[in-house]
Amino acid sequence: MRKVIDVSAYPLAPALTRRVLGYLAYFRLFIAIALGAAFISGLLSAQATIRNPALAGAVLLAYLGFSLYFLQQARRKDEHHYDLALQSLILDVVLIALLLHTFQGVAVLLVFVGATAGILLPLRLALAVSSLAAIALITQPAISTALGGDSGDLLGAGTYALTVMVITALTHVLACWARDFRLIAERQMQTVTSLEQINELIIRRLKSGVVALAPDGQIKMMNESAWFLLGSPEAGQRSLADISPQLRIALEEWRNNPRQEAQTMNLDASQAEVVPKFVSLPGATDVSTVIFLEDNDVVSQRALELSSLSLAKLSTSIAHEIRNPLSAITHAAQLLGEDAALDKEQARLVDIISNQSRRMNGIIENILQMSRREKAQTEVIRLDYWLASLCAEFNRAAAGPVFQLDIAEDARDAAILFDRSQLHQILWKLMENARQHLGERHPEPQLVLRLRVEDGTGFCVLSVEDNGKGITRERMGQIFEPFFTTRKAGSGLGLYIARQLCEANQAELTADSVPDQRTRFRIRTALATGRDTGALELARHGS
Repeated sequence: MRKVIDVSAYPLAPALTRRVLGYLAYFRLFIAIALGAAFISGLLSAQATIRNPALAGAVLLAYLGFSLYFLQQARRKDEHHYDLALQSLILDVVLIALLLHTFQGVAVLLVFVGATAGILLPLRLALAVSSLAAIALITQPAISTALGGDSGDLLGAGTYALTVMVITALTHVLACWARDFRLIAERQMQTVTSLEQINELIIRRLKSGVVALAPDGQIKMMNESAWFLLGSPEAGQRSLADISPQLRIALEEWRNNPRQEAQTMNLDASQAEVVPKFVSLPGATDVSTVIFLEDNDVVSQRALELSSLSLAKLSTSIAHEIRNPLSAITHAAQLLGEDAALDKEQARLVDIISNQSRRMNGIIENILQMSRREKAQTEVIRLDYWLASLCAEFNRAAAGPVFQLDIAEDARDAAILFDRSQLHQILWKLMENARQHLGERHPEPQLVLRLRVEDGTGFCVLSVEDNGKGITRERMGQIFEPFFTTRKAGSGLGLYIARQLCEANQAELTADSVPDQRTRFRIRTALATGRDTGALELARHGS
C-alpha cells in the first residue's frame, strides 16, 4: 500500500514537480554524456588530474546509467514523483562526490543539486540533501589539511559548502513564493471565470437586447432578447450590416454625433419598434461598442406603470383630503333625512345626496386599497367547496340573474396557493362586473363561474363568463387601466385592482370577448397539488 504524502509541504504541485524532474533528467543525461565524451577524447586528461582512470570510467558509466533510468521513471505518469525527486538527488550527491575524488572542477554540480533540492523538496529534506553535498565538498580537503596539506583548499571547499546551503534555502523560499502566487492566480482565475459566467447569465436574461460589436462591425455576442429583436439570425451571421442595415446606419450616425438623441426605429427583420442606445468601450480590444435595444412596447409599459403609480399616489392624497368633508356631508344628510317636516321632493334630494355620498366613499375606498395593497398571505385553498360557498353567497347577496358553478371532473380535487381574502375580492368583483354588464332585460341570461385544469401544465383556470353584449376590440386594451370605465356609476378601479391582486399571488388575469355574444375573464394560477410540483414550488417562493 502506497503511503500518503503531505503535498502541502512541497513547494510545487505534483504535475509541476513531474515536469521539473523531466528537465532535471535531461540535464543530468547531458552532463553524463558531456563528461563521458571529454573523458574518452582525453580532454579531461589535459585539464584535470585523473587519479584513478578505472574508477573514473566506472563512475561515469554508472552516472550515465543512473541518468537514463531516472529519465525513464520521470516520464511515467503513475510514479510517485516526490519520492523520485529525493532518491535522484541523493544519488546525484553520491556520484558527484565520487567524481570529486576523481576529477577536478565538478564541484559546481553540487551547487546545482542543492538549488534543485530547494525547488523540489520540503525545506527539511532539501537542507539534508545540501548537507550531504557540503560534507562531500569538504571531506577530501579536510583530510588533506589534517595530513599537513594546504589549508587554502579547505577554505575554498568550505565556501562552496556554504554556497550550497544558502542557495538551497533561497531557492526553496523562491519556490514557495512561486507556489503561493500560483495559488492566488488560480483563485483569481476561478473568481474571474465565475464572475464572467454570472455576467453572461445576467446579460442573457436581460429583457433589453444587448449586442457587443468588434471594431470591424462583427457581432461578438448578443443575448436572447437581441436575437429575437434582430429577427433570429442564423449562428453563422455575425455582421451587423447584414443582419440589420438600418441599425448599422444608426450606429454610424451616432459615431458622427454621439450627443444625438436616440430615435425610435423599426427593425425590418422582426417588425419590432426599438430605441437603440450606443456605448463606446475605448479601452477594450475585442469589443469596441455595446448596443442596448429597448423594446418600445416595454418602455411604454414602464412609462404607463410609472404614471399609474404617480397617479395613484396623487389620488390617495386627494382621497384623504376629500374624506373629511364627505363625512360631514353624509352626516348632515342623515340628520336632514330624519326631519319629519320634509316633503317628498326634499326627501328625494336627501336620498340623492346620501346615495352619491356612498358612491364617492366607495371610490375613495378603492383608491386607498389600491395604494396600500398588502403582501399576499397565501394558503392552500381547496377550490370545489370554496367556489360553491362563494357562488351561493353571491347569489344570495342581490337580486338578479344567478351564477351557475361548472367544475370539470378532473378539477374536483384542485387546490391552489392563494390569499383567501384577495381571491374572494377578485372573483366577487368579476362576478359583480359580469352581472352589471349583462343587463336586467337580457332574454336568456347566462352567468357561469367555471373551473378547469390544464392538462400536463400544473396550472388551473378560473373563469367568469357571461353572454352579455361583450367588449369591443378598441376597449379591450383599456379595461385593465386605472380609472377607465364605461358606466356612469363606476370608478374604473375594480378590474385594475383585481389584476394587481392576481399578480401579487403569482396569477395571471386576462380577458377575451366576442361582441354581442360573450365575455370571459380568466385567472390562470398554479396548482398546489398535481403532477407539476415545480409550479407549486414557484408559487410558494413567489408568495
